[in-house]
Amino acid sequence: MNRLRLLLGLGAFGVVGGGLSIWYGFRNEMCTVGTGVQSQCGPNIIFLIPGILLTLVGIGLLLMAYQRGSSSRSPPLGG
Repeated sequence: MNRLRLLLGLGAFGVVGGGLSIWYGFRNEMCTVGTGVQSQCGPNIIFLIPGILLTLVGIGLLLMAYQRGSSSRSPPLGG
């Protein structure tokens, strides 16, 4: 039960932390000064890429916790 709670906590932290990092990456754009009149702006990859990775790891941990929780509740097959 403690492992299941740990997986749920780490998974939730990964999803929330990764989501915040992705949001921050889009909020604080990186702009490059072009040779023309306009400057080009895009998402800040310093926050975007780790945020995506952290979100994916969090989702994986939540799925692993779900599998462990559902397998511990199922009745034995040998019945």
